[in-house]
Amino acid sequence: MNGIVLYMVRLTNPVKERKRSLINPPVSKTTPGIKCLTRRRGDALLAAIFSATIGQLAEVGYSALSFEAVAHNAHTGKASLYRRWPSKVDLVVDALVYEMDKCEFPLDLSDLRAGLISKMNSVCEAFSGELGKAMAGCFSAFQREPKLQSVAEEKLINPRKIQMMNSLESAVAAGHIKAGALSPFVSDLPMAFVLQSITFEGRPPSPAEIVEFIDSVMLPLLQN
Repeated sequence: MNGIVLYMVRLTNPVKERKRSLINPPVSKTTPGIKCLTRRRGDALLAAIFSATIGQLAEVGYSALSFEAVAHNAHTGKASLYRRWPSKVDLVVDALVYEMDKCEFPLDLSDLRAGLISKMNSVCEAFSGELGKAMAGCFSAFQREPKLQSVAEEKLINPRKIQMMNSLESAVAAGHIKAGALSPFVSDLPMAFVLQSITFEGRPPSPAEIVEFIDSVMLPLLQN
């Protein structure tokens, strides 16, 4: 009986009932979980955003990637992305740099051959998964997106070329590389070899290909 009376009151007082619903809106059962995710800050939030960006690049490529999809997969709002990155280019390149930095380590100069092989293997191992697919999708978009190419060269590619050059210069000072053998063209070869394989073959070089590259290209240039 009470239920019937309440129903009749709602029918006869629709405005009053609507006001009550606005004052006390229904609470979704999923709301607490969503709030918990969106309250992440600092490193945890950045890691989630970068992981979602790499995943989107690997799945749909650079052109189809959107802030909406990244925010959804990172369980955050678009505002968190727009506050940090003014464009898709900046977000994508920062995500690639973040993932690359996780697999970087100094070149071991105690054995030049073993050090070069180990360093290139570590980078290529990182590229064997989603990161490699994401990189391939970005490089294929270079011709269509000059800004993407420019920012990627500035923040991703050139710093690693400089790092390799600095490491090899240390090897010259230690006597592992003959004086006068080192030039920017030679130090660029390892990165160029890796990027060419990713761009044109859709995969990083295999361990066997890395060994062949070091033995037939790098060591003859640096030590003979």
